[in-house]
Amino acid sequence: MRMLARATGLRESSLYNHFSGKDDLYQSTLAQWGPAAFVSKLKSAEYRALSDRPVTFFHICAEHLMDRWLDRHEQLFMAAINFEGLKSDAKKRFYGALFHDEIDLLEEYFVGFAAKGLIRPSPAPRETARIFASGLTFIRMEHVSMRDTPSRRSDLEQAVTRYIDNFVALTGASDQPSQP
Repeated sequence: MRMLARATGLRESSLYNHFSGKDDLYQSTLAQWGPAAFVSKLKSAEYRALSDRPVTFFHICAEHLMDRWLDRHEQLFMAAINFEGLKSDAKKRFYGALFHDEIDLLEEYFVGFAAKGLIRPSPAPRETARIFASGLTFIRMEHVSMRDTPSRRSDLEQAVTRYIDNFVALTGASDQPSQP
């Protein structure tokens, strides 16, 4: 904490006014960046208001994720989390947010979309949620995390738009309920 205080020009006591120690500071960082941030978005009123507009939901999810992927702080966070050991508490929380919390919430949305006739019903809505998330993850890898320099935003947007359009076609998604 002393080194961090010196590096940021803050008094150590100021850091302790906000964080009880290194672990608390680290937990706050984890909560602000990475999948935990997207989980918070999925729980937000902004997203809940899209519970009857899947196409718009898909596009807004992608837009928010692209903003995060290209954010330098997010990139530093990802570098730090990748440095963690596979069995570290931080890595476990990261994977918990990514593989459980995020997918649980996306699954809820997909179940709701299907119940309202806004997407084709799936025998496994959790798998539909995984397909949605994994396609976006592969685009992130291809255009951001597996490159020395991220793709231009316009190239990333084109790749994401093609993916979302294809996902919409595969799921039969519409922002208007299907007519009986």
